[in-house]
Amino acid sequence: MLYRLLALLLFISLTSCGLIHKPEANQPQKSSTSKPSKSPSGATVTHVQPVISMIPEFDDIPIPSELSRDEDRSFVYEAPGITMGVIGYSGYYKGGSIAKFFRNEMPKHDWQFLNAFSEGERYLINFIKADKSCLISVEEGSLSTRVTIKVGPTQGR
Repeated sequence: MLYRLLALLLFISLTSCGLIHKPEANQPQKSSTSKPSKSPSGATVTHVQPVISMIPEFDDIPIPSELSRDEDRSFVYEAPGITMGVIGYSGYYKGGSIAKFFRNEMPKHDWQFLNAFSEGERYLINFIKADKSCLISVEEGSLSTRVTIKVGPTQGR
């Protein structure tokens, strides 16, 4: 009797794995660019570039489209001539990959790299423009990676 129950539970668990809802499978496909290159062994390797979106309140700050905005960790203040705030995102990426994304993409939007710090799976990256600064914090967790973007005016510039 016990063996039949265990066999039944095993059967149910194995057959139900295919029925688990995967939200990304139901979303429309997003296009991305790919670049073929040669590996040291001579094989062709395709590198897929992430699909890039812009943060709505800050049209000069790129974000990987696959990251989800965390509204409960986001706050934006807007007044005539000034927009500043803290915006949170999360997703299932390696922290180092996200940090590298910002290091590569922010200069394309006229941000000047200022400095970066890393400790384990935590990264802090600072960028600056003539009238504002941007601090990006990336923290890899066991379930997802959290990205916090802080944008504010620079004093005396």
